[in-house]
Amino acid sequence: MWYAWSLLLLCLSTVTSTTLWKQKRFQTSSFLDDWKLDGDHDFGDESMALVDDPDGSSSNKVLRIFYKKGSYSGSGDYRGAQFYSRPISPRTCLTLDYKIYFAENFDFVKGGKLPGLWGGNQECSGGRNADECFSTRYMWRSRGDGVVYAYIPDNQKSDFCDRNEVHCNYDYGHDIGRTWVFKTGQWQRIRQTVKLNSVGSKNGALTVRFNRNKVLQVKDLVFRNSNNIEIEGIFFSTFFAGGSSSWATPKDTYTYFKDFKLSDRGC
Repeated sequence: MWYAWSLLLLCLSTVTSTTLWKQKRFQTSSFLDDWKLDGDHDFGDESMALVDDPDGSSSNKVLRIFYKKGSYSGSGDYRGAQFYSRPISPRTCLTLDYKIYFAENFDFVKGGKLPGLWGGNQECSGGRNADECFSTRYMWRSRGDGVVYAYIPDNQKSDFCDRNEVHCNYDYGHDIGRTWVFKTGQWQRIRQTVKLNSVGSKNGALTVRFNRNKVLQVKDLVFRNSNNIEIEGIFFSTFFAGGSSSWATPKDTYTYFKDFKLSDRGC
């Protein structure tokens, strides 16, 4: 019995993960060069800045995103930032880690977008069809409730919308989660693992860890209906969401980001 337990512990201790890409220390210029952006920024050049760590815990610069008072998805400048990146080659399973800090004056209002993974074409946002793509950005919702805001194909299992953690919206993306809460004035680590389904099967999986605790795991998902669709990289997207000013931030505010990493952890 002792030998069997020792062997099991040895096997568990040798389970490793490989870091596939890590954000280099933010520099004062060209700080997104190693992200390998796919095209230009959709928007947000004017909202991005490198600043000191807001809680003083590190001497390294961090990425700050500015949201102007009254800004939301339909507004003009200073409403956040959005771009696609491909820092590694495509994969069928990938984990994205990063840390986020909401300013102490941050008002979550109705909700807003945060970076996640993407695959296929770049059409899985804004109410467009998810037949040839998927995206797994996060959203903060009112009071800081956290979700994965998923654009995925329609051919999910028949009980998909019956799950407690799933709030279906086949037109504008599904909320999956509300099982963790973002806080203001502190760094929080968020990690998502996307494991694509085998084409023709409903065996994809989505897992989220928040501050190292597993807060969400959803299996039996369909992310793709073609082997041509793989996980391409990071969909950096953050703004106060929604189609009217009722979603807008009532004050100038910021989020801060650091420690972005892609790995095969959990795959």
